[in-house]
Amino acid sequence: MSVERDVDVYLDDNGNAAAATVVERRELRLDELFQDGELRLWEDESGWSGFLREERGEDVVYYDVNRLEDAPEPEWLRKTRCGEDAVRNGIRAHIADPKAGGAGNFVRRCSPP
Repeated sequence: MSVERDVDVYLDDNGNAAAATVVERRELRLDELFQDGELRLWEDESGWSGFLREERGEDVVYYDVNRLEDAPEPEWLRKTRCGEDAVRNGIRAHIADPKAGGAGNFVRRCSPP
C-alpha cells in the first residue's frame, strides 16, 4: 500500500494560528479477487452477492450475481451479464462503504489494511 499526502496550511490574519487541511490518497493492491470464478463482496448464512468471472476462450465474461444458498435447491436470484466497469464500480462502492470495505470487511482475501 502506498500513501500520498497533500497538506495545505493557512495562517490567520495575525499569523498566530494556523489551520491545516490534510488529504490522504492510498493505493490498495487487491490480489486474487476471484476464487473459483467468484468475487463475493457480501456473504451471510442465506447466500452471497458479488461477481462471477468466466473465461470463454480468449474472452472474459462477468456477471453481477446474487446467490441464495439456504434454499432446498441453491439458486441464482440474479445473474446479469455485465462489463469490467460494473466490477470496478462494485469494488469501489464496497471499499467506500464504511460498514464494508471501509471497515476492512471483504469476503475473499482482498481486505484493505
